[in-house]
Amino acid sequence: MESQGASASISKKRWVIVLSGGEGERLRAMTERWLGTHRPKQYCTFVGSRTMLEHTLDRAVQLVGADRVVTVIGRGHRGFVDESAMPGKVIEQPVNLDTAPGIFLGMAYVEAHEPDATAVIFPSDHFIAPEKRFLQHADRAALMAERLANRLVLLGAYPDCPEPEYGWIEPGSSAGSWSWSSRQVAHEVVSFHEKPNAMEAIDCFARGFLWNTMIMAARLPLLRVLGEAYLPHLAARFEKIRRFWATGPTATADSAEQEALTLIEAYHGLPRANFSRCVLQHCPQATVVLPMGDVEWSDWGKPERIGETLQRLSKTATVPLEYLTVG
Repeated sequence: MESQGASASISKKRWVIVLSGGEGERLRAMTERWLGTHRPKQYCTFVGSRTMLEHTLDRAVQLVGADRVVTVIGRGHRGFVDESAMPGKVIEQPVNLDTAPGIFLGMAYVEAHEPDATAVIFPSDHFIAPEKRFLQHADRAALMAERLANRLVLLGAYPDCPEPEYGWIEPGSSAGSWSWSSRQVAHEVVSFHEKPNAMEAIDCFARGFLWNTMIMAARLPLLRVLGEAYLPHLAARFEKIRRFWATGPTATADSAEQEALTLIEAYHGLPRANFSRCVLQHCPQATVVLPMGDVEWSDWGKPERIGETLQRLSKTATVPLEYLTVG
């Protein structure tokens, strides 16, 4: 089956939540050497003239339109962006507590405005090419999430090595009639393996598992159910934030200040929570994986990974090549 191209199928009930709260610690040594100061990788320009976040926002706008993009940034990250040029809503977390709080914070904002929306989650620090093909896959994932209201749809990447720093997805049988080509057949998910050790990664690779890109689409009611089931304390905190956005600030309060205070109160004492470990690993039966057979994907978590990708695609790096080698 085939869906329309992303530009032709923008749904009024689709939103994109962009996760931009990471600190880029694995690339800290390289960015400090290159720039003279640390800058999280999503705010770096490794190729061309746009940062990784800007590339991600461009994809988000093409998928859902500028007014339906929510970007969740980390504390102190406003200095890395021109907020006036960014689409939609920008939310600064009081503290970065991994992916689950970032997802549920963005979800709270969307849910306050459109409770039955479909959310597409885009990490902001991934290299993806070509964008047109990727957007077709993202559009298909959103379509599946809309039709399969009780399933979270993940985009999987075909691996080229047994990488232990990635999450892995064990695909099962085909998921109904959701098929676009021989290399893009949606599958049920048997299990998730988040950053396995080296021997386990070799086994995942040998058995034909997929890399978990953490690019996903789901209906908000499903995300709410999963949050309440596996992270109830976190879900309760973010429900308070949702209510704030749904009702708006008090008439006598500065809205930005009241929003910041609401977030600080909600985040106080919250533990770190990784969405894959804390949620996905417990409910593979609630997920479907859609492979991207014709898209180059990498999380660019190592300098050499950046260099390898750019060399393979014959792209010119803006960072000196000697910074992109091992050792």
